[in-house]
Amino acid sequence: MSPQSVCSAIATHTLDTNTYQSIINGLVITLEPCTHCFQQELAAQEEGHKKKLDNLSETIEFLEACLVRYINTFSQPPDGYIENGHLPTFIIPCGNRLSNPAKWVKKLDDSRVTGYSTEDSPHDLPHVCKIYASPKYTADPAEPLPHWLHETLQGPAPGYAALLDAVKSMDNWGLEADVMQFRTLNERVIHYKAQLNHTHGELKSTIITQDQCQGRLECMQLPERISHLAGEPMHMPTNRHA
Repeated sequence: MSPQSVCSAIATHTLDTNTYQSIINGLVITLEPCTHCFQQELAAQEEGHKKKLDNLSETIEFLEACLVRYINTFSQPPDGYIENGHLPTFIIPCGNRLSNPAKWVKKLDDSRVTGYSTEDSPHDLPHVCKIYASPKYTADPAEPLPHWLHETLQGPAPGYAALLDAVKSMDNWGLEADVMQFRTLNERVIHYKAQLNHTHGELKSTIITQDQCQGRLECMQLPERISHLAGEPMHMPTNRHA
């Protein structure tokens, strides 16, 4: 018996107690499957809600961990980096023609440094720049490098290594970079001079060979053999079959 049928019977008939009892029992039996289905749906909804809450909790934990890593990256130097106390002129573009000073820097072995600004994130690539010495210029001209220093910069490795160690102990990154740069440039000069000497040798050899060829032409009296061509305009040969 459906609930609608029960309502209609009660409204239109005077029923005895046993009939009411039967109606109530019928309604209980009818509602039991509905109650069971409702409980199953409610349990499924609660399980889905719990799963969503668990997923949200995991997401929150992940974002919190990312935030902690982001904060720690710039409250403490990344691996191999130190706080920038050496290169106040090292600035990093940040867009709209603006720039920020480098906060963390790392010295490389090729007269360059890498750095991060406070605006960079942990996943950004570091910025790279070349460094140079920053002399304080005065009205008086600088003294030229003495001969012994010039020879050490260009000389054997042990003497240069001792010089470089002495410069590194000054903790002046720009000065150290220029000492290394001078050594590298000197090696390039030597290489280019060797190439130039080789080219000059080849040029001299080619000129001698050309002179020898000219001498053979003269000995063969080439001018007399083709004297009929003298004074005639020379025309470039053409391909008659073109």
